[in-house]
Formats: sequence, structure tokens, C-alpha cells
Amino acid sequence: MKSRDEILGEVRRTLKELFDIDPARVSFETHVIDDLDLDSIDAIDLAVRIEEMTGTRLPEEALRGIRQVSDVVDLMEAIINKPKDEPSP
Repeated sequence: MKSRDEILGEVRRTLKELFDIDPARVSFETHVIDDLDLDSIDAIDLAVRIEEMTGTRLPEEALRGIRQVSDVVDLMEAIINKPKDEPSP
């Protein structure tokens, strides 16, 4: 199991790799669009990376609900830490 802080660290590294965003700017409360200036294409790139990291195809409705970094962490946490016999979110 990974902690929320460990997952946040992965999200920070991913945002740095994909968009050259300073990890110090990224917290749970950071708004993906307003604070990080990501657009819809960037959001797709981020979603693809999350799918690669988790090995799980993300449902479209889950992606539409992402507003803050905490939403990304929640989604990843649910996938990474779910029991193997439960369906993905």
C-alpha cells in the first residue's frame, strides 16, 4: 500500500516530467487548471500517464471529476490500494 504522500510525490514527479512544473508548486489543494495552467490536452497526457503508472484504464467520468491534485491522488490511491477482487473506480 502507498500513502497519500507517496502518491503525491509520484504526481509531482510526473507533472515535472510532462510539463516542467516545479514540484514545490504542487500540493493536494493545487487546482490543476487554474494553478498549474494545464489545458484539456495536458489533462489527457496526464490521464495517459496515470493509466501507465497504475496499469488501469480510467473511466471517463473519473477523469471529468479531476479539479485538484487531491482528485488525482484520490483516483490513484483507489486504484493502487484496492483489493485485487474489487473492480477499479
